[in-house]
Amino acid sequence: MKAMEQLLEFISRLQEKKIHFTLQCVREAIMVAVVSPARYFEVEFFADGTIEVQTFTAGSVEEMTLDRISKIVIEALDGPASGK
Repeated sequence: MKAMEQLLEFISRLQEKKIHFTLQCVREAIMVAVVSPARYFEVEFFADGTIEVQTFTAGSVEEMTLDRISKIVIEALDGPASGK
């Protein structure tokens, strides 16, 4: 999946769940910032298709797939998937 497609897919998933986010251009990437009561997420989408996520409870930076980061962010904000 191309970088822009991944970014738009992630934004679409957040919008479906009515999760607020902000967009910024940083480090040659588009960053999607998402705040939950327990965590703050910065998800950066780079032109080469790389996705990096930083959470500000653990403070670590790692590469993740679109599906994994979508699941982590949505569950943190919307609760675990329980047939909603």
